[in-house]
Amino acid sequence: MEKFNVALAGLTVEVNCHYAFTKEYCRAYLTDAPADFAVTVTDEHIDQEVAISPYHPQRDYAESICVYREIANRLPLYHRAVFHGAVISYRGKGYLFTAPSGTGKTTHIRLWRKYLDGVDIVNGDKPILRVENGEAEAYATPYAGKERYENHGSILLSGICYLRRGEENRIRRVTTGEILRDIVKQLYIPKEAQAVAGTLDLLDGLMRSVPVYVLECNISEDAVKTSFEALTGEKYKP
Repeated sequence: MEKFNVALAGLTVEVNCHYAFTKEYCRAYLTDAPADFAVTVTDEHIDQEVAISPYHPQRDYAESICVYREIANRLPLYHRAVFHGAVISYRGKGYLFTAPSGTGKTTHIRLWRKYLDGVDIVNGDKPILRVENGEAEAYATPYAGKERYENHGSILLSGICYLRRGEENRIRRVTTGEILRDIVKQLYIPKEAQAVAGTLDLLDGLMRSVPVYVLECNISEDAVKTSFEALTGEKYKP
């Protein structure tokens, strides 16, 4: 049995699992600090993950997914949640791009990094969000997509951008009522009642704290210009 502590989103989590893969996967986040809580992955967890995954993962990789799910189940009790999206930083401000898988959020943040100086990717797939005192903060995690885009840091969010594919590039700010159903689908929601309540509280705080935009875009520099000017309020100067 592997036992180790990882530092995630200002918390320390004790992980108990079977294979060394997860410890190596989280190597940059290992810590000796005392744990705030512990998670344990069983053979049953791994069996279920292997059975339901369309990718037929090896057991050690499947276990790493189970570990993050068990962590995600506990995070709302600490005013945090896992979100499906890509977070970038630009001049000290954070921007979260989200969309259903395969829509192009990773491509879009690559274009930001290609055409703009000073762009850093905090996390490319599954950051942890925390909302407190009217501010939303996004944290890097080792669970950062196949590209492993992450910088081990965190950033306060200044905007959320929901991507949709389009022939032309256009963006508009939306109300909570317009976008809530789409945003909920990108947020990991546990099954336990108290954790569900914590997640919904965080979602409410997130929507109150951060402006949300819908971007219809193609794969072009003009797509970057469109999102950049709306999110930052600055004139695009590549």
